Amino acid sequence: MAELRRLLDAVHMATNKLASTGDTKAILREVLVLCIEAVGATGGTIYLHDAANKTLRFLHVVPEEVERKLERLDIPDDYGVAGQVFQSGEALTNTYGNTGDPHNRAIVRKTGVTVHTMITVPLAIQGQKPIGIVQLVNKRGGDFDETDTAVLDTISDVCTLAILNSRLMDQQLRVASLEGMGRAAHDLANKAGVLVTFLPDFERNLESLRRVLDEQNVKGEANLYLDLLEITYRDVFAPYSDRVFRYAKLINDLAAGKQLLPKKRKQDFAQVVQEAAEFMEAQARRNHVEIVYDLQRDAPDFEFDDLFVIRIVENLVGNAIKAVREVIPPEWLAEHQGLEDTYFGQVRVRYRHASGSHVFEVSDDGPGMSPAVVRSILSGQARSNWDNNVGSGLGMKVVLELVAAHGAKLAIRSKMGEGSTFEVEFMGPEKGLPKASAQQPELQTSRK
Repeated sequence: MAELRRLLDAVHMATNKLASTGDTKAILREVLVLCIEAVGATGGTIYLHDAANKTLRFLHVVPEEVERKLERLDIPDDYGVAGQVFQSGEALTNTYGNTGDPHNRAIVRKTGVTVHTMITVPLAIQGQKPIGIVQLVNKRGGDFDETDTAVLDTISDVCTLAILNSRLMDQQLRVASLEGMGRAAHDLANKAGVLVTFLPDFERNLESLRRVLDEQNVKGEANLYLDLLEITYRDVFAPYSDRVFRYAKLINDLAAGKQLLPKKRKQDFAQVVQEAAEFMEAQARRNHVEIVYDLQRDAPDFEFDDLFVIRIVENLVGNAIKAVREVIPPEWLAEHQGLEDTYFGQVRVRYRHASGSHVFEVSDDGPGMSPAVVRSILSGQARSNWDNNVGSGLGMKVVLELVAAHGAKLAIRSKMGEGSTFEVEFMGPEKGLPKASAQQPELQTSRK
């Protein structure tokens, strides 16, 4: 009777806590807390399976003071006790006594926590392959028993359904976002297309007006205003109408999954990069982030699509600003609220030409990323990685597609606590373009 009561309490607690939670990351932390509370453990860890890389992704640790001392390491999905439970789909309890788990001496040194007892359960629905693992340690007042296993198995069923439902909702939101983006871009492309269509007529009218003024020998303010009209047309109206049209078409093609075809022409890469990054400076200032430039001005021009590069720069710089914002302490923000030109960290925009390659980098003073997060970004599966900033992850997917369509290569260098660097390498004609990179970016990662 007591066991049945515990099972019912576990289901009630799980459904109540998870009913109002929509975000997968938040759900996973709630799952871990639920399991700890249900069996009276002192702490635990939750892993989520990454099928593409055959790893168990280290996501959360409770309590927080232990989490801060641990490096987030992913493990192969067949490694150790966690891997054994994941592969078998069966819960496992371990009792190590006063000496603790002999395989976790390094964790003891880092955290000061000795593992005397441990229970590991798969996150799975009956008869289905697990989606992750929950591992709890050191039950208060005794060892983990069969009732604890039954309680955790029950919670696992409920929590796994909540996680799968959250993933489905997330996928639906992404599809809806793409569809909405596509509709808006299609409408914008139609409107911008009308402007572009009338550009030749407008230019001919300006030329005709100039000819009439010259024939009639009109002097004074009429010529001055015509000069201003011609300057506005040449420097603003013509180039930006075309850019808006091309950008709307690009977004529409991205949303529709069409092949992206860059319109390359020889131009100054450093100038295009700076213009794009400068557009992000207002957002950077609002978040107390300084954008610093290190651009090689004497590099030779080469052929690229300025619209593709602008979008890549804006997305990478925008993400870097969010990363720095993530590490700003709330007390610092409160102290500097409303103060302009007060910076907590930097985003560095760098460009160099060497050995036929044109290399563009964006680096930040953010929290850095684990190898698993880097892999998820390069595979196009990433969501927003920050707690203080919202995002769908679509921005990086767009960057990946633009880089690939341009025949460039993307690499990420990052380490937890030391920021991140995103590097895009464009190859000029003097170096030549490998056939493989014309189809997709080189998915490579490295550690600082």
